[in-house]
Amino acid sequence: MATTKTLDLADFDQQLHKVFEMIQHYTKNITHNPVAPRISYSELAVLLEEGLPTASMDMNTLLDQFNGKIVPYCVKMGHPRFLAWLLTSPSPAGTLGELLSVAVNQIPAMYKSSPAATVVEELVIKWFGEMFGYQKNFGGILTSGGTAATIIGLAVAREVHFPGAMKQGIYGMTKRPVMYVSDQGHSSVERAAAVLGIGSQAVRRIPTDSHFRMDIKALEEAIKQDMAAGFAPFCVVAQVGSTNTGSVDPIRQLADLCKLHHLWLHIDAAYGGGAILTTTGRTLLEGIEQADSIATDPHKWFFTPAEAGCVLIKNKQQLYDTFKGHEGSLADEAAPDLMNYGLQCTRASKAFKIWFAFKAYGLHTIAQIVEQNMAMAQSFKTKLAETKGWHILAPVALSVVCFRYVPDQELTALQLNELQLQLLKVVEDSGEAFFTAAGLRGTVVLRVCFANHRTTMHDMEMVIGLLNKAVASTLGHSN
Repeated sequence: MATTKTLDLADFDQQLHKVFEMIQHYTKNITHNPVAPRISYSELAVLLEEGLPTASMDMNTLLDQFNGKIVPYCVKMGHPRFLAWLLTSPSPAGTLGELLSVAVNQIPAMYKSSPAATVVEELVIKWFGEMFGYQKNFGGILTSGGTAATIIGLAVAREVHFPGAMKQGIYGMTKRPVMYVSDQGHSSVERAAAVLGIGSQAVRRIPTDSHFRMDIKALEEAIKQDMAAGFAPFCVVAQVGSTNTGSVDPIRQLADLCKLHHLWLHIDAAYGGGAILTTTGRTLLEGIEQADSIATDPHKWFFTPAEAGCVLIKNKQQLYDTFKGHEGSLADEAAPDLMNYGLQCTRASKAFKIWFAFKAYGLHTIAQIVEQNMAMAQSFKTKLAETKGWHILAPVALSVVCFRYVPDQELTALQLNELQLQLLKVVEDSGEAFFTAAGLRGTVVLRVCFANHRTTMHDMEMVIGLLNKAVASTLGHSN
């Protein structure tokens, strides 16, 4: 009789030990440079090219290949001088939670398929709701990130304002819906509008003030103009930590305006949500509990490994009514089937790693890290502004700093923009730090985001030193 094939590894314990040694080595050496590999796509594609793997490979050889050909070309997001985009360094406890989550492989579509994953996800949602000041009767679900969370939040908004839209689509809408976000809002808003059939052109970009916050008067005027033109305004998306500057829109004023015009208020707190844990952040986010929906990313300022997003809906019934796949009611549920609360049926559990991180460190410790990041941003702004030639281009609300270098010699606007990119390349090529450039009202700026649990004041000062070295090597003089 033929032997039944399985995929179990005879030396699994040995290989598991080796994997943990690899993880341990990577984590212990996370501060080693370079922060990001300097290799082109075409070079890396050639290096990793191979045919369809039909034959088996020895696991030791495979792990050695991963260590030798994959790891060196990964960006070290846990490096203390990784200050790019809005991505953060994952916590070690969250990483352990992710490893265990993969091992138990729970799919929380239905309670029956994943009882523990379902209950822990509901618990994590409850924790986030409490953080943001929601009372009872709110609901939510964990997602892959902020984009998916925003799509779900806006899908509920669409269903509430245009009942039956989930079934009838755009053909059931007698008026064309429009929605509003600031000119600093994330591109996921247009993407959500496109996916939901509303169309990206239905997204109105509202001007911002000198602090890059949505202009309330401009918003109100746009709403009135759209109503007069026969459109159907239904939603405002407020930013809590915009991509370019980290700006925070005036939430309470927006909530009052939305209430006046019967509009849905969705908060994009994908990056800035972690600020709610701090005293300064709670002041900035005042009124967030009035929002109809909130998107936030545990894999950003809560230091959970990716992927981990979260969407909260103030009225759980509205979330359920939007996504339920049957004619039943929320009250009929003996136990929740989470596939009735979001886009996906089959999805990996994202709750265990969040549960691990929150319980291992406690939110007080995570709050202290967020406060450190915010303090570093303010210190970086102050120290850089005191250095000859450097200019701060936007107020620092959370932990993003936008800046540029302007030399004594007169340069055109184009030359100044090119200079910033040259300075960025010098820093990147050094391997000592990694951050990005951004476009801010037609101007190229350099941008650092302090959202890293390993970054110290010494690292912050090192980055300033690297910037000044870049100026010296590029322009031939030093500050």
